Amino acid sequence: MMESTFNDNSNNSPLSKEDINLISLTNLSASEKHHLRMLAHCLQCFKSMSTDDNPSSLIPVKEEWLEWCLKNPIMMKDDEFVQVIFEQFSGAAIQLERLSNDLKVAPLDLTLRNLIDAYEI
Repeated sequence: MMESTFNDNSNNSPLSKEDINLISLTNLSASEKHHLRMLAHCLQCFKSMSTDDNPSSLIPVKEEWLEWCLKNPIMMKDDEFVQVIFEQFSGAAIQLERLSNDLKVAPLDLTLRNLIDAYEI
């Protein structure tokens, strides 16, 4: 039931239906799939925040997170949601940087496949 609700909201998600389906096809537990979707969502948000000023493909800084949130009319109306998403971004940034160090790639060069492979170990 929850899965279909998530898919119904995919129009507002930076993840494509293909990404969501790829995650659902893994052999991960429901909580691991949820966590993976959250991490992939954050990665896509970071990629959408990134500008030409970030040729090194590093995670954007918190000021860029705020700027990105302020450009989103839905978030501008919901301070509580912005707080929650900042917490998610903070945790995701740490995990993505750790994985990118392990794989010796820049954080924003990570792919969904990289994230899935890391979870399936």
